[in-house]
Amino acid sequence: MPQNDREPVAWRGYARGPGTALTIGLLVLGAALLAHHLLQVDWAAMRGVMADMPRSALLAAGLLSAASYAVYCCFDLLGKRTTGHALDSARVVAIGFVSHACSLSLGPAGAGVRFRLAMRHGLPAHLVAALWIFNVASNWLGFMLITGTAFATQLFVLPDTWALGQEALRWLGVALLAALFAFLLACRFAHHRAWTVRGVSFSLPPAWVAALQCGLSALNWLLIAGVVHVLLRGQASFEQVLGAVMASAVALAIIDVPAGLGVTEAVFFALLGSQVGPTELLGALLAYRAIFFVAPLLLAALVYLLLEWDAHHRPAEIDSSPSRA
Repeated sequence: MPQNDREPVAWRGYARGPGTALTIGLLVLGAALLAHHLLQVDWAAMRGVMADMPRSALLAAGLLSAASYAVYCCFDLLGKRTTGHALDSARVVAIGFVSHACSLSLGPAGAGVRFRLAMRHGLPAHLVAALWIFNVASNWLGFMLITGTAFATQLFVLPDTWALGQEALRWLGVALLAALFAFLLACRFAHHRAWTVRGVSFSLPPAWVAALQCGLSALNWLLIAGVVHVLLRGQASFEQVLGAVMASAVALAIIDVPAGLGVTEAVFFALLGSQVGPTELLGALLAYRAIFFVAPLLLAALVYLLLEWDAHHRPAEIDSSPSRA
């Protein structure tokens, strides 16, 4: 393995990582949710919307979606760089893509795909758990940065019927940014410390890793909003679409529905329904589902089979201990 110019961060502990039974259980649940999700897709409506949508909008949405998935896969590459595990970058990206596509459509059960593939390619369960936590943390750090900035600067304007006023949102934004700043300071000055919870040892990443997590995640959220914005074809401002995307993320964190079915639509109609016609808004959201969820999920199913075939014909023994510069 090439030598690193920075010393990788050792992920200590995690001795009680998910076992084989948990992985199999998550896979079975994930397969059931996948079948349920595909059966619930209104394929006829999607075909009609895609046929009526301008090709330029579909192409732009497709490119932005591909960029979003590429950025998310960088979380896995950053995790590899941070922990120093020896799984090659191509397989890291492939596993990251499949895991992300499945998690978006299947919810937490999609994590079973990550554990299955990573362990099949030689990574131990405790390290896979650490990398999963790293990805989840990365996703929400960018959310805090975007949402905190938008609330603090009053970039988002909620409907008057919503309970929270603009002043309350501004202070919420300040609180989010303060929490994020405190986390970055902790990573700068206390990343060598470890905290043990029920026999599992946790340590913070270095500040440069945390900063990259924030930047990559913020870019990913902006790309996701860009997908919906180009499909709406200027009927709502980018700031308004971004606000709806972030609000739907909060709603889905509270009400975890695979692929956000129904929840995402409800939030978008509540925030944008007064200025975008229901037919246009629903059509854009259907196209968004087809491009950002369904198409990547179908591609991920193929990549998953290829990774399983690769693991079966090429048994890997990965040295999970971090390399030293």
